[in-house]
Amino acid sequence: MDPVASGYDVPWALREEHLTWQQTVRDFCTRVVADGAAERSIEGRFDAEIVRAAGELGVFGLLAPEVHGGAAADLRTLCLAAEEMATVDSSLAVTVHVQAISVSLLAHLASDRSDLLQQVLPSACTGETFISFGLTEPSGGSDAGNIGTRARRSGDDWIINGAKQFITNSGTPFSRYVILFAATGAAGDVRPPVSAFLVPLDAPGVTIGPSYAKLGWRASDTHPLYFDEVRVPADALVGTEGRGYREALQFLTWARIPIAAMSVGLARGCLTDSLRFVSHRESFGRPLGGHQGVAFQTADIAAQVATARVMTYDAAWKYDQQLPIEREAAIAKLVASEAATKAAYNATQLQGGYGFIQETAATRHYQDARILTIGEGTSEVQRLLIARGLGLPV
Repeated sequence: MDPVASGYDVPWALREEHLTWQQTVRDFCTRVVADGAAERSIEGRFDAEIVRAAGELGVFGLLAPEVHGGAAADLRTLCLAAEEMATVDSSLAVTVHVQAISVSLLAHLASDRSDLLQQVLPSACTGETFISFGLTEPSGGSDAGNIGTRARRSGDDWIINGAKQFITNSGTPFSRYVILFAATGAAGDVRPPVSAFLVPLDAPGVTIGPSYAKLGWRASDTHPLYFDEVRVPADALVGTEGRGYREALQFLTWARIPIAAMSVGLARGCLTDSLRFVSHRESFGRPLGGHQGVAFQTADIAAQVATARVMTYDAAWKYDQQLPIEREAAIAKLVASEAATKAAYNATQLQGGYGFIQETAATRHYQDARILTIGEGTSEVQRLLIARGLGLPV
């Protein structure tokens, strides 16, 4: 495999079927995704046709049980899809990531509800039904457990009031449900228990706010959600009452790893674009890449890709071997996301004025990279987790 295209070979982590899948997704991105990625980003346009094509590829149900229409694939398979898509279009990569983890989370929380899973998951696996992940709140920030949205019992129903923000896939033509986290304890509780609910987005009292004008991931769909006396039946609660947040956190520790894979893909995109630029542009009578300073900057991007890829697939491999990955997930997310931001900085710096023009891939990667050290837990949160793993009292 082309060392630039692969980013950095990790043969110990990937089997032949992984490499075949990687090439399948790469071909899809070349044929379907790459053309028009700049325009979609500039316009902030969610492309439903590309999403439908991704659904036909099978990326949304990779982690779902086969009995409900999924592929029951391992985490490395999802990471490879996220990586390949992010090399050309991080907006599509995050669209796939959020749907894949939400499908997997619902299958986990409602594992004893085969009727519900059979009703929702088959179409969720094809992408015809999007499920968003409703955790973040206007006042929460990194303190994700600071839940202001509340659900109270009313007879056999639950009534929900509150707001969520930065909710991906919540306003698309395919958006149907949100896995909503709401406090279900007494009104005076300082830190009330939190439960998870599967709430239809068309339920009375649910309002999908205007889409955000974002710096990056501009062609993905992101909205605030508002809940005003939203009444749902008792069986809308999924998982154990009062343990929804804890169950989600325990289950989704691994979700940082596909974000690390997206970071690898973005950094790889920076490397490919930088090599193209420095190989074809001349300066002072020689190829730009023939100048040591430029060659060294390009080498730095390659080193950033390699470091991020090793850490990411080490974490994914360990998860697939059912080994502990709390430390590995935090390290992979921290190292890969910060490597991506450095790679994007170097790529735009190498291209000078062209790296400041929205039509270029380097500029798009630079914009998309900024969220990677924030989403799925900030770099500061990852450092906190790593430090605690070292036994430090923070």
